[in-house]
Amino acid sequence: MALPKKELTPLDFRSTERTWIKYSNQDPRSLPSGTITDFKWKNYCPAVFRHLQELENIDYGDYMRSVCGHETLREVSSPGKSGSLFYLSKDDRFVIKTLRKNEVKVLLEMLPNYYRHVRKYGASLLTKFYGLHVVRPVGGLKVYFVVMENIFRSDLYIHKRYDLKGSSQGRTVNKFGVDEKTTFKDLDLDFQFYLNPLLQRRLLAQIKYDCEFLEAEGIMDYSLLLGVHIEAPHRGSFNGRSFSTRRTVPHNPLQRHEDIELTLADICQQPDRPGFKFGVKMPARAIKTPRSEMGSASFRRRVGAREPYNVCLYFGIIDILQGYNVLKRIEHAYKSLQYDSKSISAVNPTAYSARFQDFMCKVFQAEDSDY
Repeated sequence: MALPKKELTPLDFRSTERTWIKYSNQDPRSLPSGTITDFKWKNYCPAVFRHLQELENIDYGDYMRSVCGHETLREVSSPGKSGSLFYLSKDDRFVIKTLRKNEVKVLLEMLPNYYRHVRKYGASLLTKFYGLHVVRPVGGLKVYFVVMENIFRSDLYIHKRYDLKGSSQGRTVNKFGVDEKTTFKDLDLDFQFYLNPLLQRRLLAQIKYDCEFLEAEGIMDYSLLLGVHIEAPHRGSFNGRSFSTRRTVPHNPLQRHEDIELTLADICQQPDRPGFKFGVKMPARAIKTPRSEMGSASFRRRVGAREPYNVCLYFGIIDILQGYNVLKRIEHAYKSLQYDSKSISAVNPTAYSARFQDFMCKVFQAEDSDY
């Protein structure tokens, strides 16, 4: 991985850059009514985000062409929009999310530590931020937005998507209107995923490091966004489609030493596979598992009798800009009167981190040599 040459300074984490973006030299009176051609554009911490782009081998020119297209900026800055909205860049490479001003503040405050974290842990699963901007069309309102990686960008079809927090209260989708693009939640998850033992230990260790970072920053309410691709059709059924259940993922007879702490080198070392990226196209086996049986010894004794699905997994930790603020404390107090406080999403960052990690240990299991 080629690192940026110039070291950043504290000033780089406070700087901004302003410019105008103009798309048409025509007389505005000759354009269709409502056409926006001029935008006031501001970059936050441009040098920092250039470094973050370089860490992911993103060309700055390509980035600007993808994000600053006329259609993209018109959509992002459309009047009457409120709350957080998501868009995909035209090349499907980036996710653009509108932010509230308090989220911009959270991101700017965490940015120095975030930058150090993702540089230290090349395998970090945290959302990859590539740019923070504010745009205002002539005569319009300011819209803040962040540009992130598209976790699901792939040449493979994503058959099922999950947003997993480790909580249970309200964590299911309305079954009416479910389609192939629906993102399911914790209570909808009916699979456990079995990974190569060393890869599974690396994954859980990296989740631990990422959660420790978020806990230190006072962040909670984040999710693991998980996409599942099912390999070649043969027999069995998944989400209304037929897929092979014959095992093709080779077993790696590496000994497991759960009592040995993985070093930073262990975590950052990538498998010997060209183009491998942690959390992208990771091979695994998926086995149908009722949510109530996840991680139980009784289920593990029965799992050998069940045919697995061969899958490729895509995942990352998203929504990392929510602090445990006054509103979240009030939500916690209110919901604790109605539900088990351990089941609700709004808990303090320490409890949230512990619960999230515990749930991930149940979702991602080590493949046993018996399978």
